[in-house]
Amino acid sequence: MLIAGFQKQSLIDYPGNISSVLFTQGCNFRCGYCHNPNLVLPEYFEKVYQNEEIFNYLNKYKNLLSAVVITGGEPTIQKDLPYFIEKLKKLGLKVKLDSNGTNPQMITMLTTQKLIDCIAMDIKHILDYQKYNLAVGNVLNKSIYHKILESIEIIKNSGIDYEFRTTIVKGLHTIEEIKTLKKQFTQHHKIQNFRSAKIINQNSNFIGFSSGELQHIQ
Repeated sequence: MLIAGFQKQSLIDYPGNISSVLFTQGCNFRCGYCHNPNLVLPEYFEKVYQNEEIFNYLNKYKNLLSAVVITGGEPTIQKDLPYFIEKLKKLGLKVKLDSNGTNPQMITMLTTQKLIDCIAMDIKHILDYQKYNLAVGNVLNKSIYHKILESIEIIKNSGIDYEFRTTIVKGLHTIEEIKTLKKQFTQHHKIQNFRSAKIINQNSNFIGFSSGELQHIQ
């Protein structure tokens, strides 16, 4: 596993759990508003952690932790993800996975084999091919788009805890589009307002929604 970021303890990434957060290196999307260019763009890649170092820490503090969150980047492009998670489960830790939904085969494997306890899938835009493609940096094709739709249904029927979440960006999403997503994914949908930071597309005019606009959305 290519792990380029390691947050040893978090109280917010897996609600109700004290978790360690692992950030995998590499992604098949190029969302312009992404806050983690060092995990996405090869020219910004940094040194990865030795897996042994990660497991030494987790084994030492497994009685203080209850879970591990695997995020990215995009974890499901890591071929050894199932094997890695099996080792986490042997430590008695729960596992939450964050994914963009482009690998339904991997999600099916992880859910049916009960390797993950919770999954959060990023929904980049309303389920319209052109708008979705724009949101992910124009790297989409129809095959991948249909895999995203497949993953949504797999997750809904997985029997594990799940949420769908959207980072909302003024200029990319409209208030009506956000309301459409909230209606479609109901109580399982969470929005995250865009925050100014170092992002992939530094030349963009992306901004977050105002507090008044957020109240209108809610």
